[in-house]
Amino acid sequence: MSALTPTTAHRAARNQATLDLLDTGAGAARINFYTAAAGTLLATRTLASPSGVINAAGRIELAQAATADLVAASGSATYAELVSADDVVLGSGDVTDSAGSGVFKLAGGTALVKDGVLLLTEPALLG
Repeated sequence: MSALTPTTAHRAARNQATLDLLDTGAGAARINFYTAAAGTLLATRTLASPSGVINAAGRIELAQAATADLVAASGSATYAELVSADDVVLGSGDVTDSAGSGVFKLAGGTALVKDGVLLLTEPALLG
C-alpha cells in the first residue's frame, strides 16, 4: 500500500489544525510522560500559550512554558501523550533522548529523577 506524501502547504494546514486543537480550553496544553502506555505518570511538561508555531517545513515547533516543570516520580520515560488545554489526549508516541527517533525527545535523557527539571529537546518538532 502506498501513502500520500503531503506538500509543505498541506502539512502546514494539517499541523495548524493540531495546534488549534491543542490550545482549545481554559488550561494549558502539556505532554505527560509515562513509564509505558497505561504506565506510571512520571512527569508533565507544560507548553506555552500558544503551544507552538508552524515552521518553514510545515512542521510543529512546540513552545515550552517559561516555567520549568519538575519530575513527579523517578523512572524511565518511554511513552508520552500530547494533551490539549481542555484535557483531551490528541496523540501519543515513544520517548527517547535527543539522539533517538522518538516522537518526544528529552534533553536530559529518558531516565527521570524525582524533583529534577524536565526539558524537551529544542526545537521540539512534531508532524
